[in-house]
Amino acid sequence: MSRQLLLCLSFVVLVWVVLFTCLTHEEMALRNCEYKDREAYLADSVVTLVFAGDVMGHSPMRTAAFNPVTGIFEFRECFQFVEPYIQDADLALANLEFTLAGKPYTSFPCFSFPDELLFDLQKVGFDVIFTANNHVVDHGKKGVDRTIRKLDSIGMLHAGSYVDAASRDTTYPLVVEVKGMRIGFLNMTYGTNGISVRPPTVINMMDTLEVARDFKRLEELGVDLKVVYIHWGNEYQLKADRYQRAYARFLARQGADLIIGGHPHVVQDADTVFSPDGKPVVTYYSMGNFISNQKDADAKGGIMIRAKINRFTNKVIATEYMPYYVHKGKIHGKYHYYVIPTVPYINNRYDFSLSKSDSLFVLKLHGDMTKRLSNFNKWAD
Repeated sequence: MSRQLLLCLSFVVLVWVVLFTCLTHEEMALRNCEYKDREAYLADSVVTLVFAGDVMGHSPMRTAAFNPVTGIFEFRECFQFVEPYIQDADLALANLEFTLAGKPYTSFPCFSFPDELLFDLQKVGFDVIFTANNHVVDHGKKGVDRTIRKLDSIGMLHAGSYVDAASRDTTYPLVVEVKGMRIGFLNMTYGTNGISVRPPTVINMMDTLEVARDFKRLEELGVDLKVVYIHWGNEYQLKADRYQRAYARFLARQGADLIIGGHPHVVQDADTVFSPDGKPVVTYYSMGNFISNQKDADAKGGIMIRAKINRFTNKVIATEYMPYYVHKGKIHGKYHYYVIPTVPYINNRYDFSLSKSDSLFVLKLHGDMTKRLSNFNKWAD
């Protein structure tokens, strides 16, 4: 065989090797007939997470939900307009900003709310509840322990508060497997409204040394993605403060892949911070309330966030937000609190039969929130 022919064959082999090793996981999967088509591959490759903000427990909500015929509280219809989006997620998560301390029920400043709201959140499609927030110890150890028992009784995954250190050590960080992907969740709060957390109760706080240890534990557990759901910031402030931004950079340095925030009760701006190796970490500083009776104009709505993760590369490939308005009033003759996504409302407002003044308010609220988040994509479908 001539030297020239050998060189040609060697070149062909080299090109084949380069092309083969450069195939994406998608191309490999399709070539190996693991999927019928590209759409099937994409559907299986993406893990979808949906986050909601602060689920509040104000007494007027309780009054509206009570059914005198059955004697129970009914909340599911509050979420009827967003339930399809929650159900469509691989994993849906929210912050429970009240305790399930039992009767007598109490409202601000120390919350104890009916168990039915938790039960209906699960029926709507939520899989994970976070409890590290400033109201978690409103009713002391009794409230913490009973809330945890109720979460456990229905098989709801949760993180943030614990009956004792041993319980925290065995269940935290929270790791959830979805489509073969192991996702680690950290949850912490800035404080508990000055109420002391008495041993053996443990509440996750924004202690940098403890949080750094929790990230190391996630590494030991071999998770594929690290998500932080954090309670921070100043109430009713429309922009994140310096401390939130600095703490977000700290979380990025520790290895966070996505940061989701709450507590201010309004939608704040969002940002992308970077890890030391240049990895972008999307940070939503505050989603606002998911449902509440708060009267401040900017607190009458919020956003849900949808994050799409490629489970083969373990990367966040997209985040989108869905603005909504919490309507207190009648829809189809029934008075209640309704979470109404603003884009579907704007596209077909006649489905909701709101008054002219409410309709104008929805338009303004939508405009304000989308302007604040103009550097991020709206959830269109």
